[in-house]
Amino acid sequence: MPAVSKGDGMRGLAVFISDIRNCKSKEAEIKRINKELANIRSKFKGDKALDGYSKKKYVCKLLFIFLLGHDIDFGHMEAVNLLSSNRYTEKQIGYLFISVLVNSNSELIRLINNAIKNDLASRNPTFMGLALHCIASVGSREMAEAFAGEIPKVLVAGDTMDSVKQSAALCLLRLYRTSSDLVPMGDWTSRVVHLLNDQHLGVVTAATSLITTLAQKNPEEFKTSVSLAVSRLSRIVTSASTDLQDYTYYFVPAPWLSVKLLRLLQCYPPPDPAVRGRLTECLETILNKAQEPPKSKKVQHSNAKNAVLFEAISLIIHHDRWALGHWCLGCTGSRCGRVRKPFPRDCVNCCRRSSSGKEGRPGSCVLRFLRLCCLSSWPSCRWAPRVQHHSTWRPPAPLHRTPPPGLDRNTRVWLRRKAQPGLWQPRQKVDFGISFYKNQDSSVVKSTN
Repeated sequence: MPAVSKGDGMRGLAVFISDIRNCKSKEAEIKRINKELANIRSKFKGDKALDGYSKKKYVCKLLFIFLLGHDIDFGHMEAVNLLSSNRYTEKQIGYLFISVLVNSNSELIRLINNAIKNDLASRNPTFMGLALHCIASVGSREMAEAFAGEIPKVLVAGDTMDSVKQSAALCLLRLYRTSSDLVPMGDWTSRVVHLLNDQHLGVVTAATSLITTLAQKNPEEFKTSVSLAVSRLSRIVTSASTDLQDYTYYFVPAPWLSVKLLRLLQCYPPPDPAVRGRLTECLETILNKAQEPPKSKKVQHSNAKNAVLFEAISLIIHHDRWALGHWCLGCTGSRCGRVRKPFPRDCVNCCRRSSSGKEGRPGSCVLRFLRLCCLSSWPSCRWAPRVQHHSTWRPPAPLHRTPPPGLDRNTRVWLRRKAQPGLWQPRQKVDFGISFYKNQDSSVVKSTN
């Protein structure tokens, strides 16, 4: 972002904001705002042409007045005119005004789209970033029709800077979520997958979010992303690798990217055996690290570590569900997608490890709730009846024969309610379930009916 010079301070705006803050009553504030609106209106309608600095100052005042909760019915055209300026600060204020005040059905959309096209074609990374941010902020169907075919070209172009690639990926994601039918699938899909190998954290994180959303509706177009995602995840979680080690967050390397990669892998069935072995190694590493003593007592370390852990458990559950939903349960067939047998028990142990604890600790109840979610959603309870017709099927052994520790009458009710699904197995009631419900109040027992 270009440096803002000392002359861009807009002293008049600072004085106006100071006057508003010094108002002693609501009536005094409205009187001062009406006076300023009359002054701005007279300047815009005056015979003397305003320079870029004056337009920027008055548009900023209108934006501030709007943010105070007052309606603004003029100044839109002046903001659009700022988009054609070659000065960064003027163009920035113009885009900011457009993003906040202009409605998607405005008559000025055509003029705005023309200005955005000019900035995208300028190859100026600063102007391209402002244009992409505006498209993502407005996100109207008209903008999707105008730019859904252009943004993928910007995203995969070889000479596009990393910051622009990141903005383009998130902008395309925004348009796809609002108008998926207008985003065409083409040659760019195979090229955007390779952004998973990009060395810029922002680019690969934004690309992973985009690919995950696209793969949910177009799995065949992005199935090559599975091997790349597993490879990148392996390089992140393996201590011997130096991939993205500069982005370690409280002793956890690139946790948010790891979460997104694990979420991407949940869009597909278990990979082929060659890739599955590497993925199994990654999951083992994550589960083992989760059981190690914490390297920091700060909550940020715990949050990052648990975020990766829960997403890894979700992936294991996804693979187990896929296997149970097909014909195999513990077999060695080629379609078998289950990970190694100790994994479910390892996951349960991780979930149970701190499902107890003092509720006074910040976030402890939320953490216990998330762990109980993992226990209650395990597929051995919900999916086993689907494969009972198979000759190799055996009733699944309970993964957690004893109730999660700390769930008694003193535990918060919403935690006890969440623990209920984990107390049951197919066609059988676990013994501890009976004793558990004997000690519950009516608010917990009633939710089972």
